[in-house]
Amino acid sequence: MSFLQALLHRDPPPRELDPATHVLLLDVDGVLLTPPSAFHQQFSATHRPALQAFFNGPFESASTGKSDIREHLPAFLNALGRKESPDEYLRAWCDHENYPNEPLLAEVRRLRTAGWRVYLATNQEAYRVSHMLDVGGLRDVVDGEYASCSVGHRKPGAAYYKEVTRRLGLAPEHIVFWDDTPANVQSARKAGWQAHLYQDVPSFRRKMTCRP
Repeated sequence: MSFLQALLHRDPPPRELDPATHVLLLDVDGVLLTPPSAFHQQFSATHRPALQAFFNGPFESASTGKSDIREHLPAFLNALGRKESPDEYLRAWCDHENYPNEPLLAEVRRLRTAGWRVYLATNQEAYRVSHMLDVGGLRDVVDGEYASCSVGHRKPGAAYYKEVTRRLGLAPEHIVFWDDTPANVQSARKAGWQAHLYQDVPSFRRKMTCRP
């Protein structure tokens, strides 16, 4: 049995969910936003070492709030052989990946109407978080965000879940979390959250309404 199959096999059974006592946390890329391809995929064949160096170093720093992504972009753009300004590159990046999962967003709006509080739970730097909320329209769909750049830690690290739990001031089992990355789901379950692997809207709807 693969890791993914094992994770789904251990998916917790539906429990009664009460929006008065529970909150809903949602990953963004692959869940709320589902672009056909990642922006940087276009460079993977020709600039893989530069991409790996950027995302394992500068991006990780920016996505935990330790630096501004703009500080790192001139050197990165030079490595990619790109001529645009950092701001132009950021806009192109964010616009490319702003691909709303409209059926899921409709479900989230329905849940909020029923009283659910909903927050983003994403590994991301501050510029794109702002873009997702204000340009992509997610601010109208959620009550706030627990992005890694705001929390100071990244999923799937245990510190991320511990800090978000502290900020919410809730028992861990009252935090309902959806992510499309198995490692993030597994770590959330270890932290006591009701964590589910996102696959599609029908399964999301069934579990959030506790229908088998």
